[in-house]
Amino acid sequence: MYQKETFKVLMEQFVSGEISSEGKAKLLDMLDRPEYSEEFDRILRENYDSVEIPPVSSERTEKFIKELQKKIEVSFEEEDSSSSIFNLFRWKRLMLAASFLLMIGVGSYFVFKKDNNHSSKLASHKAEDKKPGKTGAILTLSNGSKIVLDSVGNGLLANQNNTTVSKKNGGLVYDANSGAQVVYNTMTTPRAHQYHLELSDGTKVWLNASSSITFPTSFAGNERKVKITGEVYFEVAKDKKKPFRVLVNDMQINVLGTHFNVNAYQDEATVNTTLLEGSVLITEKSKKILLKPGQQAQKQKSGVIVVNNDVNTDEVLGWKNGLFYFEEANLQTVLRQLSRWYDVDVVYENGVPTRSFAGEIQRDLNLSQVLRILEKNKVHFKIEGKILRVKPD
Repeated sequence: MYQKETFKVLMEQFVSGEISSEGKAKLLDMLDRPEYSEEFDRILRENYDSVEIPPVSSERTEKFIKELQKKIEVSFEEEDSSSSIFNLFRWKRLMLAASFLLMIGVGSYFVFKKDNNHSSKLASHKAEDKKPGKTGAILTLSNGSKIVLDSVGNGLLANQNNTTVSKKNGGLVYDANSGAQVVYNTMTTPRAHQYHLELSDGTKVWLNASSSITFPTSFAGNERKVKITGEVYFEVAKDKKKPFRVLVNDMQINVLGTHFNVNAYQDEATVNTTLLEGSVLITEKSKKILLKPGQQAQKQKSGVIVVNNDVNTDEVLGWKNGLFYFEEANLQTVLRQLSRWYDVDVVYENGVPTRSFAGEIQRDLNLSQVLRILEKNKVHFKIEGKILRVKPD
């Protein structure tokens, strides 16, 4: 108990910038011990943006970072190089520490520097980098006018046939008053953007990058129907008299009140509907499939629908929870996600390297930081404006 209290105090001193050189040495010794993992992650996540440390020119700070660098390099050297799976979980705490230091301005030259050749790779990342995606979308009203939601403040944005549209706490809220007439709006998230909104019935919707939803400003009649593209997560308000229907290409998802995620990107091999809570009925032509919580329906390009009974919901909802979450994902799967979130086009210079990735990376890192982690699996990246070039090491 005493040692854990010591670790907490040292981390607090590190966050405040008041840690001594002796304290840094002791903290480094504790960083890779499992008993401090939970507290370490918690403190870093809570103080990601506010931490301050001495400038890079400080001798003690350079020593502290170089010692961390050595620990990271030793971990990588001990990994079986013949393994095709890069297990990010093993170094989660060290990666988080490195990312944390990078995010607050400590020079990336110190972290993961192994030789002069690799230093030049990191320099190229730094010269041309891409910031992570942000909250933002384009709202197209029924009259065709568009509102760029990135730049507007909270408050009333429009009143459409007795339905008000307001921005509240970074999201959009529709409120249908008596006598409201049905007109349709479309929300679109470009690459490097995501957004959430609340429909007039109270249903909550989250859009991943490169996605859209077309919906009525108020729900009349005996059903609630919306149409989507890309990836969207729903928390549907219950209303037994008005089933909620989601149209995805030629497939329809029918629900009453439930939580589910739909991944329907055109460049993915399947359209995946994953149920978190409640139940949904998927209909496609003559097919009908009822999903239970934890199941995922995968509709293939051929039209065949396969149900996965053991889906990893953490992986499915990683994007909504601020993570890239990979479970033995191939390189193309990983880079499709990066392409959408960092607004880059991927070019494979010498074919597609066969690699597999497992683990999680935070989505609030710059692209160069994510690439440094992925490069440990013997693949090299180069950022050129909006082009991400890929080739094996």
